[in-house]
Amino acid sequence: MNLIRTLIGLNRIHFSVGIVMVMLSAGANIGAIHFINLTLASEGQVLRDHPLWLAALLIAALVLGISSQMMMSELGYRIIYQLRGRLLQQVLNTTYEKMLSVGSPRIYAAITKDIRAMQDGFMVAPFFVYSLSIVVCALIYMFVLDWRIAFLVVGALMLSGVLAKFLTNKFQTLNHKERELEDDLFSAYREVLDGHKELQLNQSLGQKLIQRIMSGPAYLSMRYRTLADRYIVVNIHFMSNLTLFLIAVVFWLVYALNWGSLALATSFALTLMFVRQPINMALNQLPALVLARIALRKMASLDLGSDEQPEPVEPWPPWQRLTFQQVGYHYDKDVSQFKLGPINLEIDRGDLVFITGRNGAGKTTLIRLILGLLTPRSGKIALDGKEVVADQKAWYRHGFSAVLADFHLFSDLSASDQDAKTLVDQWLHKLDLSDKVSLQEGRYTTTALSTGQRKRLAMISAVLEARGIMVLDEWAADQDPVFRTRFYREILPELKARGYTIIVVSHDDRYFHVADRLLALENGALVELETSLQTS
Repeated sequence: MNLIRTLIGLNRIHFSVGIVMVMLSAGANIGAIHFINLTLASEGQVLRDHPLWLAALLIAALVLGISSQMMMSELGYRIIYQLRGRLLQQVLNTTYEKMLSVGSPRIYAAITKDIRAMQDGFMVAPFFVYSLSIVVCALIYMFVLDWRIAFLVVGALMLSGVLAKFLTNKFQTLNHKERELEDDLFSAYREVLDGHKELQLNQSLGQKLIQRIMSGPAYLSMRYRTLADRYIVVNIHFMSNLTLFLIAVVFWLVYALNWGSLALATSFALTLMFVRQPINMALNQLPALVLARIALRKMASLDLGSDEQPEPVEPWPPWQRLTFQQVGYHYDKDVSQFKLGPINLEIDRGDLVFITGRNGAGKTTLIRLILGLLTPRSGKIALDGKEVVADQKAWYRHGFSAVLADFHLFSDLSASDQDAKTLVDQWLHKLDLSDKVSLQEGRYTTTALSTGQRKRLAMISAVLEARGIMVLDEWAADQDPVFRTRFYREILPELKARGYTIIVVSHDDRYFHVADRLLALENGALVELETSLQTS
């Protein structure tokens, strides 16, 4: 809710003008109803004497109604646009550890389904406010006509409002349950899409997976939404028929208890018939508003990072040594109880360091700690003897460029000037990609390449970033034997000669002699080996 208040605050002038115009439009409509009531009471005399008044009221209601709806709709789209940007900024500002705990399916569901629900809610909000304004003005007008009858009518509407609140709460509860299932559905969809190749080879597994989805979260989602809609249907039709019942009650009060004239009863009947449609409109729009509220709460529950754009990060000053002192780490939800460390490590500027170890030894965790993506549970990280504290983490991370084992290749580059293009062209030629890819307007012309070639492009992006330390995680694993040899014997020495400090995760023991230092991880412990002993 704080986010919505912030967004409305950013558009407060637009919002305030829109609300005022909505209220004026509602007032003009009620004014037209009053004029018609006066015409009926005077047997047409008021209309004969003041026809321009009715024309003015109708024109005002039309112009103000159109203008207010257009303004509020524009405000809704603008807020959704701002909300998308802020959500993406929150995701960008969220720590890697938090992203691991939240899970990408929940984030994706928020960006797609919840944003869509928010958009639908904001799109109907102007119409809901407009309908509600007309109903409120009509109720006030009823008290002007006759306070006794108005008191009974409003009392009946308030009592029915209790029922409407009960039905709406039931609708909201069921939709909240349905929304909780969406995370499971998105996770299942991702499993089908990511494993599509394997499922093409194993039809029985695919059918089993689909059966699990359809008999589980998909079925429950359908049931929750079906039951929820029943409450709204009852709500709409009950309120619609209540207005007809109240008209009958008004005429009974006039005829049976002599509470007024036929003209008074007709005025109440006309007013109630007039508000019947706005009440139905408000009730029809209520589900979208409820779903938007659920989506907003779901997004807030993710507890993502700040939505503020971060300040530019200063580059590292000239440095000499990166130090890990008794650094330890464990994952909160790691059922295997894996623990890394305590790790003591020193990396000097200009070092070419190889890290090796068996699967599950902790290489990925160590790399994430080095990059600052994970925060040590114990120990400290220091640069030239100065500990890197929590509020320096963003600055610390910007000292690295990396091509990780689970890398993502962006087509956009961080720099797009002529010098960058020259450097990229050189490396495209060096990495045998110049006949497949080029750089145009700061973007690669294609990224639809083999995994090995995409890793080469990712390395070019890392080189262009010109950070002090480059991390290459299993980079050579997807290269052909010839290019793998070039990587170890030509590319790494050239990068080192250019002044990079390089950390390479590798299992290629025949090339370990290329490294200045060789570190091995075994069950979370780090030891240093002699590189000469690994030469084949």
